[in-house]
Amino acid sequence: MMTREQTQNRKSNMWQLWMLILLFALPAVAAWIFYFNPQWLPQGRTNHGALIDPPRPVAALTLQTPANGPFDWSPFKDQWAMTVVAEGRCDEPCIEQLIKVRQIRRAMAANRQRIERLLILLPDAAGKPELPSLDGLEGTRLAIADSADGPAIRELFAVAPATIENSLFLIDPRADLMMVHDMSQITSKQILQDLEKLLKASQSWAQGGQYGHR
Repeated sequence: MMTREQTQNRKSNMWQLWMLILLFALPAVAAWIFYFNPQWLPQGRTNHGALIDPPRPVAALTLQTPANGPFDWSPFKDQWAMTVVAEGRCDEPCIEQLIKVRQIRRAMAANRQRIERLLILLPDAAGKPELPSLDGLEGTRLAIADSADGPAIRELFAVAPATIENSLFLIDPRADLMMVHDMSQITSKQILQDLEKLLKASQSWAQGGQYGHR
């Protein structure tokens, strides 16, 4: 016959055994529950910009250079393109956006070689956009849309709730429009954080470029 002390020890040992069983079984039980109920998984957000899903191809866009020649997309091969879209003219807020884009690119240090800067100028009501002066913004590539392609380009870059005028668009190395930042709501630091994550994640399929402009 067990003494009272032996009975208590046995109960204590059984309790510890069940605790160990529960400890080892809990991950498997949790995995089983979340497998059949994925809506219960926490929806953590690590990006500040809005992902465009599915991505939208942009390399097929018909654009022109300021000299009325066909815009060449080949320099964007394997590059990320920080893109600003302006209506009719690049006014003071547009220039300020381009300055921020230049500063963000510079802050990427060595990785800035993997980033292009692009301004797409849409036609105004008269169909003749006003060419901007990009003094101090050397390295920003300028592409101009004609009146016929303007509506299609506006539709391509329309990502609610952001407006085209306030947006910074990211085109990935596969020439897909894949993220937009509302620059009236998001800081340059947050955009930089997104870029750092994207460039790190894409190292295996984007080897970088040779375009080391300012």
